[in-house]
Amino acid sequence: MKICVVSDQAFPAWGGEGVATQNLCMILSRRGYELLLLTSKVPHPPRIKGIEVIRFPSIFIPQRGHFAATFFRQIVPIFKIKKIQVVHANLPTFLGWQSFLAAKKLNIPCVAGLHVQVGNVVPYELPPFFFFKGLVEFWFSYFYKMADLLISPSNLGKEILSRYSSCRIEVVSNGIDPGIFNPTSICFDEIEKFKKKFGLKDSHLLIYTGRLNREKNVLYLVKIMQILRQKKKNVKLLIVGKGELEKLLQKKIFSTGLDEMIILTGFLSKGELLCAYREADIFILPSLFELQSIASLEAMAMGCAILVGKSSQSAACELVKEGINGYTFDLKDPHDAAEKINFILSNPALRKSMQKASLTIVREHDIQESITKVEKLYHELLLLV
Repeated sequence: MKICVVSDQAFPAWGGEGVATQNLCMILSRRGYELLLLTSKVPHPPRIKGIEVIRFPSIFIPQRGHFAATFFRQIVPIFKIKKIQVVHANLPTFLGWQSFLAAKKLNIPCVAGLHVQVGNVVPYELPPFFFFKGLVEFWFSYFYKMADLLISPSNLGKEILSRYSSCRIEVVSNGIDPGIFNPTSICFDEIEKFKKKFGLKDSHLLIYTGRLNREKNVLYLVKIMQILRQKKKNVKLLIVGKGELEKLLQKKIFSTGLDEMIILTGFLSKGELLCAYREADIFILPSLFELQSIASLEAMAMGCAILVGKSSQSAACELVKEGINGYTFDLKDPHDAAEKINFILSNPALRKSMQKASLTIVREHDIQESITKVEKLYHELLLLV
């Protein structure tokens, strides 16, 4: 089968969508599919084995990534020459739209993945921006109606997609690679080196990984740690990632005297990220908008208990078995999260039980099974053409 995957922000990955797209491409390629990727031109692009990549001129938006600009008339001959059978776009961008227009002209079936919410695009909870919510919703509805099949990583995503389109919607987890993310993947010496680098010693450790952006609600972590400081002294929080709120977050940490408790690591190498997860007791996610949360899956696969903020727009809550592998917490009362963290850390048997439960639950999200589901959907779609 000849598949064209469309993503502005893959190779290199920018955010969870980029990671999900890269995993899809690499595994399908290893399974013998002919893969064509349409994406953005970027400085110093990585070399990719087994996947043909066509890059289009793009613009870079700080904190948002690269976005390609091309027209369907340029894409049509590419699809013809490559004899593409399925087009799979993961973002409702200009490139995704033009790729679907080209596919429709050639009667090629289209698959759309859901990897972005309106709240990721515009802060509609703020009055000046509320008007733009309707415009983005209109665009999303137009884009997703073009697809013959919709794929969501979560039940929340399926509910969102059902408001945009009446076509078939399937839930397929983004998945996690247990060959990479597992507690035995890191040796003792690597962990000790990591602990020494960040001065962790024997403290209890919380971890957040992800973009430091508005929709991730990272400043809420400072409020939680202020309260936790009064309850438990030997605990630290690693905040892994970069973003538009980094300087403000750093300023807040110092102004509240939490610089000994909260460590901003910036981006970490893959090895250091694995060490961070492995050393952490609890992964905490205060995000307002999540369509699944690959970071939560990574943390669970490395044996962390998880705490996820209760938000009607966060599907990460679906990964929490309340009281089994973690808890959800109130995003309007930081005392709730602080009390739950203290409770877990003060009860070693509970903490170990939750960490073990995370390892069990995450097995349902094996990436190989996720890609197998996508394969079957492609074949079913082709039978309908």
